[in-house]
Amino acid sequence: MLTESEPIKKNIVLVGGGHSHVHVLKRYGMHPQPGIRLTLISKDILIPYSGMVPGLISQTYKYSEGHIDLRRLASFANARLIHSSATQLDLLQKLVHVAERPPVKYDLLSLDIGSTPAVPSVSGAEHALPIKPLDKFLTEQEKIREEVINKKNTYNIVIIGGGAGGVELSLSLDQQLRRNNALLKKNPNHLTITIIESKSTLLPDFNSAARKNLLNHITKRKIISLTKSRVDIINSNSVKLNTGEVLAADKTILVTNAQPPNWLLNTGLALDNNGFVRIDDFLRSISHPEVYATGDIASMENYDLPKSGVYAVRQGPVLAENLRRVFIGKNPKPYRPQKQSLALITTGDNGAVAARGSLAVSGKWVWRWKDKIDRRWISNYQTLPEMTGHKNASNDISDIEKMRCGGCGAKVPASILNRALERIPIQKKEGLAQGIDAPDDAAVIIPPSDKALIQTVDQFRSFTDDPYLFARIAANHCLGDIFAMGAEPHSALAAIILPHDSEEIIAEDLYQLLSGATETLTEAGAVLAGGHTGEGAELAFGLTVNGYADPKKLLRKSGLKPDDTLILTKPLGTGVLFAADMQAKARADWIDSAFTSMLRSVGPCIPILQKYCASACTDVTGFGLMGHLIEMLSASNVIASINLKSLPLLSGAQELSLLGFESSLKQPNENSTKNNYQAIEHSTYPLIFDPQTAGGLLFGVPEQNAEQCIEELHKSTAPDATIIGSVSNNSASTSLVNFI
Repeated sequence: MLTESEPIKKNIVLVGGGHSHVHVLKRYGMHPQPGIRLTLISKDILIPYSGMVPGLISQTYKYSEGHIDLRRLASFANARLIHSSATQLDLLQKLVHVAERPPVKYDLLSLDIGSTPAVPSVSGAEHALPIKPLDKFLTEQEKIREEVINKKNTYNIVIIGGGAGGVELSLSLDQQLRRNNALLKKNPNHLTITIIESKSTLLPDFNSAARKNLLNHITKRKIISLTKSRVDIINSNSVKLNTGEVLAADKTILVTNAQPPNWLLNTGLALDNNGFVRIDDFLRSISHPEVYATGDIASMENYDLPKSGVYAVRQGPVLAENLRRVFIGKNPKPYRPQKQSLALITTGDNGAVAARGSLAVSGKWVWRWKDKIDRRWISNYQTLPEMTGHKNASNDISDIEKMRCGGCGAKVPASILNRALERIPIQKKEGLAQGIDAPDDAAVIIPPSDKALIQTVDQFRSFTDDPYLFARIAANHCLGDIFAMGAEPHSALAAIILPHDSEEIIAEDLYQLLSGATETLTEAGAVLAGGHTGEGAELAFGLTVNGYADPKKLLRKSGLKPDDTLILTKPLGTGVLFAADMQAKARADWIDSAFTSMLRSVGPCIPILQKYCASACTDVTGFGLMGHLIEMLSASNVIASINLKSLPLLSGAQELSLLGFESSLKQPNENSTKNNYQAIEHSTYPLIFDPQTAGGLLFGVPEQNAEQCIEELHKSTAPDATIIGSVSNNSASTSLVNFI
């Protein structure tokens, strides 16, 4: 078998979606480096640009204008994206531990995870709202606006921290809360904002001219500043100062000095006195040169750099180049921070103050200048070239790489397989006499004497570059047929295809796949009994699943009865969403919502279906809602009326469908069912042919049971379960499906 792509040789893992890392992603998307796999681990997928945060708070910018979509950017860079939080590092084994999933292996690691406001060591700090993470703050900000409107007397906001961040926040928040607020226009004193600063003045690190200008804005806007003051106690509705004074505080906001995440303390990395990663001139950890750090999380030796996004922005190109240089065996280049940085502080009213060294200028024109700078920078990562497919290839691929064997010569070597199997939990279950722990050629299963053996098989190529997530969803999909027949999963055999890479890379990918699959099987009460692994052009995964059921209680497609109500347990749209995602046209939050739905098991729904006397059932997968519905109707000799307006849809599915995006299987699905209904013009109509991955259950229940059934499904794993139509006698109608 010929292969044109160069095998992956090194894993570069980027932890955090900071300003340096977005540049690395863009750079590698524009100029791929053969042999490198980039992996981005980020707890957030939509990342705010620090320069536009004040404008987001004042609502000068729309949410989408001030955020970078890391999913689109990672896709453009052909990088693996893991949407989760790093929790620890194993520097000896070169592993990043990640929340709720297996650790990730790295050869080179880069940290760009930013910082958070330091939580004061005072009583009641849990009552305060930190400015970071920003999206949580923006959500709370909407609540603050409602609280200001609904409170009968004065609403008091206390901001702890009088640096640039605290001053910008006060001005931006004041602007946003007073805009279009008739109550505050009539009674401006209904809202008070107070800044508390422990030093003798606000903006202690700014030159006198800039400080004076900004303090004039503070005074003009009637924002109160208390300097040489420290908060001792934070209550839910007040703060107590070191002077004994108590201030009313409906909301206390932290904009204090930066602090690193706590998990860094126990990593073994060399840290400075404040807990930030000490780095050299090449952005490398001084204790572990295979680890890089940039932005707020880094502390550069021999420099006292402020925690400002401008440094992360300028470190990005150097970081991208040094990661490439280390891979090809060249010396890294040094990063030389500028001696003075330009600070641009917004005043919340489309004005700004610029400060550098001892100079300061201000006015509306400064805001327009800043706005142009910010929009130009963020557009580099929001507006990406059209994707034409990645070619991670070089011109000097060896003849050995070009001549990969087929047949059994394409199996994954036993040494690699064993390394992966050693890391997954032992697979034991009653009735499994022999599984993957035995050296024999096949699994041995002893079925119960009073049960029917239910078997199904499914396999498909990956729709995400994250093998753990892919296997979780694929296993859930494969289990769907077992659940749809009312059976209990028992065991499964895996069929896995892995792209040819270095042994280390293959072993790690196989481990991630098996971890995801076994976790999903365990949750379903099943085990992995064996399988087969081989090499191929692209990642693919499937399972043959065994289940048991009382043969008298099987759910089939053929049991629908007239007057049954039809219920669908999951929203439609995975096909169109991932068709658009392949072209980087789907929003990150849409894809995340799809993943969440695909990860929900339909297993817990089955007892509810049985309780409410479900007459027939199937799972909606590749043939789309219409294909699977027609199978049920034909087998039951009935017809159905479907309310297109009631169909549950995944976020973004309808928008993308209207833009012309569709799965490659959508049209064949429509062609194979077209003689069974009369086509109509409706915005939801194309989505009834959309192929679903890990889709929901489609079933019928007696009409009188439908509402109670829906109520219980919503409390289970089917929050989107919806009544979509009804069943009636097969009359003289030529259509099996009528739309209402």
